[in-house]
Amino acid sequence: MPFIRPAYALCALSLFAIATHAQTTTPAVSTVLAFNISNPYGNLVRAADGVLYGVAAPATAVAGGIVYRSAIDGSNVKTIYQLTPDDAYTPQGGLLIGSDGLLYGTTKYGRAGEANSTGTIFRLSTAGTGFTVLHRFQASAAANSDFSVINTDGALPEAELIEGTDGYLYGVTRAGGPNGRGAIFKMAKDGTGFAVLHTFAANTATTVGQVVNADGAHPVGQLVQGADGYFYGTTSTGGTNGNGTIFRIAFDGAGFQVLRQFSATAIDADTGFAENADGATPLAGLTNGNDGLLYGVTSSGGTNGLGVIFSMTPDGSTYTVMHTFDGPDGAVPSGELLLGSDGKLYGATSAGGVNSNGETTAFGTIFSIDRAGTGFARLYSLDGSAGNTPTTRLLEISSGRFIGTASAGGRCGFGTIFNFSAAGDKVDGNTRCGNNNNNDNGGGSTGVGLLVLLGGFAWARRRLR
Repeated sequence: MPFIRPAYALCALSLFAIATHAQTTTPAVSTVLAFNISNPYGNLVRAADGVLYGVAAPATAVAGGIVYRSAIDGSNVKTIYQLTPDDAYTPQGGLLIGSDGLLYGTTKYGRAGEANSTGTIFRLSTAGTGFTVLHRFQASAAANSDFSVINTDGALPEAELIEGTDGYLYGVTRAGGPNGRGAIFKMAKDGTGFAVLHTFAANTATTVGQVVNADGAHPVGQLVQGADGYFYGTTSTGGTNGNGTIFRIAFDGAGFQVLRQFSATAIDADTGFAENADGATPLAGLTNGNDGLLYGVTSSGGTNGLGVIFSMTPDGSTYTVMHTFDGPDGAVPSGELLLGSDGKLYGATSAGGVNSNGETTAFGTIFSIDRAGTGFARLYSLDGSAGNTPTTRLLEISSGRFIGTASAGGRCGFGTIFNFSAAGDKVDGNTRCGNNNNNDNGGGSTGVGLLVLLGGFAWARRRLR
């Protein structure tokens, strides 16, 4: 099922000016890797040797995809595996580095040319060897009333996998299941023991693209394991108000419980934004704050309609809006928060920000906030030169330095891996755009598969659709 794009356009944020929030430091964002004819997808992971791993899919074709690696300065870029038509295509969730040192990921679709394919789970080594499809989700032969595919075991996975303390892999699918609303699953790392833990409920009502049901629908954010032995997650829509839910579930699928139903929204007559008190449409998963609280973001809603940052107790009894985005400080956050080594939460918004004239822009921001809900800071407003529209979780490299991915912009126009430094340090990354000579800040080498097969579709899974 395609997500319904909200009535407003994100670019409208650039049409009005609001006083800028002063930046008292001199941070810098620079390009680690500029993607060409492509967009990066999903959260990056960093191996024990410091190398970054990620996935990407083609921008101008309906099949393909790659797994790639890169040093944190953009050197030694290499396609370690290129998906074949017989493997699968369109990896949209990032990778997991398992306890066995292997890489695990998903693709949104199965074999190219296979009718109604619904995705796979795969494994390979960090050297790119031993690629194996561990599970193929059942092909769909039917769809529900709003054309979301129906099967038995889930369909169209778009979130990263997680490894539980029991050694099993856990994940969610955006669609599939008998109601077409998505599923939660587990599987052993060798591909055995696949089990559906929960399928999301059928509609009780539908209004203009809005799904209303008991427990939520279409999860696209990664699960997180709590200290109590439950997995916690979000659904991007559904629930009693159609604006998504927060849920938990035990390792064996028992005890599924909806902890939060996001409240109904009302459209602001002036902005066209959908507003409420507590946020709506969480596209990202939750973050364990290791302080007895879970933290997350919503991609819409809040009093400005541009999303919120929130905290919640694991039993759902206390829910607190920590920050409401207003445009200049960011808008539409859609990647998980990162708990930094300094105890703060860090994240990115896919829109909002300000330019040097104090005018609101739509390129996205990088921000931090204390877990107490104080000290919110817009650390940087992206301008597109080193990428824009970040939709994934940041990765901390060292104190004050973070790596992230942007799904658009950059020198080659198809997104970037970018480096944010609070101290203003820059890297000379790979910005060749497929040319032999790096005309920007050069460095590194790019495999042929990376140049040809990096890509995506018009709207990444971590955006409102």
